[in-house]
Amino acid sequence: MRVLVVTDTLAPSYGWGRYAIGLIRALRDEGADLRILSPLSRCTEPDLASMPGHGSVTSYVSETRRMSRLVLANTLAIWRASRDCDVVHCVTEPYSAPAAVAGLVGLRRPLVVTVHGTYAVRPFRRPGARPWYELGYGRANRLVAVSRYTRDRLPSRFASRTVIVPEGVEHERFATASHATSTALSGLDPQHHSTTPHDENTLRLARPIAPPDENTLRHPGRDGNGEMPYLLSVGPVKRRNGYQTTIEAFAELRRVRPNLEYWIVGGTDDPVFLTSLRATIARLGLGDAVRFLGRVDEATLVGLYHGCMFFWLLPEDDGEQFHGFGLVYWEANACGRPVIGASDSGAGDAIEDGTNGLLIRSARVDEAVSAARRLIDSPELRERLGKAGITHAKPWRDAAVQMMGVYRDVRADRA
Repeated sequence: MRVLVVTDTLAPSYGWGRYAIGLIRALRDEGADLRILSPLSRCTEPDLASMPGHGSVTSYVSETRRMSRLVLANTLAIWRASRDCDVVHCVTEPYSAPAAVAGLVGLRRPLVVTVHGTYAVRPFRRPGARPWYELGYGRANRLVAVSRYTRDRLPSRFASRTVIVPEGVEHERFATASHATSTALSGLDPQHHSTTPHDENTLRLARPIAPPDENTLRHPGRDGNGEMPYLLSVGPVKRRNGYQTTIEAFAELRRVRPNLEYWIVGGTDDPVFLTSLRATIARLGLGDAVRFLGRVDEATLVGLYHGCMFFWLLPEDDGEQFHGFGLVYWEANACGRPVIGASDSGAGDAIEDGTNGLLIRSARVDEAVSAARRLIDSPELRERLGKAGITHAKPWRDAAVQMMGVYRDVRADRA
């Protein structure tokens, strides 16, 4: 069975990219015969870029083009690539429309569409995008939701064709902080604050960071419990990721642990929100205890996961923007770190409260402080949740096996 996988990015610094990379590699390891379409400028993985039959499509990241033009630009590419394939799988939602159009003009290949979070639902509120998403989802044989939370946010008319396949984690990448990782991390300047918006049409990681002066480098020092005294979040600095709540909670934690720091990894492409966060940090007197590290490379990210006391991210649902799953929780778990997430988000599928982490309600500073204090005050609890998290975080192989079953089902439906 040959599957055409269509994605907007194959770069790990984006959520869509991490999903596509992990799933494609796992499918390949399971013996799937794959063809890939992605914007070539947004592929940073040599092993995927060199796969046979890797073609190109136009990226949906640019907001300067109309949806209709993007559908037209990509329909022909998908039509051509799918001619010798048995199934078409759009692992990023916008490509469902041109894939559906390609099916209408003669190639009726079974269509599978992965739906993640905000961008799976928000287009239905946009007059220019809604008809195209209605077409794409309506023609899909299966919609694959990454969580129950995302499934429940989809229009109910698609429920009968929606299945849940959780994401996964590449355990071998996160299991140990290698020498290379440690070297990369030792050169990370904790004074660096990435505030320059990134051009989303060109993939850019955070700028290279020179090793700081030894007198200012505080990262490697450990506290009395043998822990590096910083908390970690990974995710774009956007309102939906709940940073206002974690920063306010962090201010309370600093009253009892004044040496504690809060490090945030993720793109700072929303300057208005970033400015408001900085104002909150100043108002709370946190000084440089909250550090925005921008995007970092993979080795540095692994080191940051391994070094943190615990990982927390408390997404908020404003009715339009929401967090669909939370792969970052499982990445932290794979590094043996406990996690804190919001139950009213996709994190509810990634975290089993009291097993691999703690679940609280979003936008509740008091609950965030209470959960964090439980972990800060109990090294034993941190160790127990961290160890359990290693096995709780499912490997990408599990997702690939489930997805292969989806492919077989949609082919059988068409038979």
